[in-house]
Amino acid sequence: MGRMGRDLRIFVMLAALAPLGSAAAREPMRLKPSSKWNVHYAADSCRMARAFGEGEQKIVLMVDRYQPGDALRISFVGEPTYTRMNEGKVLLRFGPVEPEQEVEFYPGTLNDKTPTLILRGHIRVAPFPPDVIAAYEAMSEEQRYSFDWPEVTPEQEAAATWIEVKRAIRQPFVLETGSLGAPLAALEKCTDELLDHWGIDVAKHAMLSRKIRPRSNPGEWMKSRDYPLPMLLSGKRALVHFRLNVDAAGKPTACHIQESTRPKAFDDAVCKAIMRNAEFDPALDAGGQPIASYWSQTVNFHM
Repeated sequence: MGRMGRDLRIFVMLAALAPLGSAAAREPMRLKPSSKWNVHYAADSCRMARAFGEGEQKIVLMVDRYQPGDALRISFVGEPTYTRMNEGKVLLRFGPVEPEQEVEFYPGTLNDKTPTLILRGHIRVAPFPPDVIAAYEAMSEEQRYSFDWPEVTPEQEAAATWIEVKRAIRQPFVLETGSLGAPLAALEKCTDELLDHWGIDVAKHAMLSRKIRPRSNPGEWMKSRDYPLPMLLSGKRALVHFRLNVDAAGKPTACHIQESTRPKAFDDAVCKAIMRNAEFDPALDAGGQPIASYWSQTVNFHM
């Protein structure tokens, strides 16, 4: 519900350092699991995580989901993920069936010391087919708000047995995950339970005749001037995942921060601007009657 192909973004100025040139030529190291899958149920999000490899080669895969659907937020924690770039793109692949995808990233650290590769945007096991992207791009801006993106199937998820990441990082790698079918099914169960926790009528949402949809361009709901000035002056950036409660009239009634890289000034800026500017056509139940729903998205503050 409310899933879109792009984040809301705040742009100021783009700057990046040179990539690690030798990493592109290296053969990826293959890492086997060194822990079991762990699924964490939180009030506003779900996470599954697993460690691969040992010692200096160890990488922890963290996969977050903030609402039902196929969109994933992925981070890799470990020394091999180090990069000198402030931001850039890596090549990501869920093998052996799905093709390679180019994905934007931010570097970070866990506990202020362990390198972390944070993938930006909504990641899917299978990238959108070219014909679907072409159909979307041929639409008017207004039509795009309600474009129905095809979702990744359980069969596609089950067929993925490894994840490869290369380019721009210290050491390209392949994580031998085994079939992602069961882990992602557990994540889906968690996100389905989120709706009930949010007070959403799960049964009615399973039979919607129309999903909630923005009435205006969400990319215009926040402006560069909404970048918190102290954060801008200090060079800080952030990813803020938020969720809106939306009533049967299409009016946002509450803003919840699902997860944020913080500081809190970014969270406050997001909810203030989004609550002021967001407007929706409400979700409709199977009988065509408006019902209360939700809308979730990410704001990307970067320079």
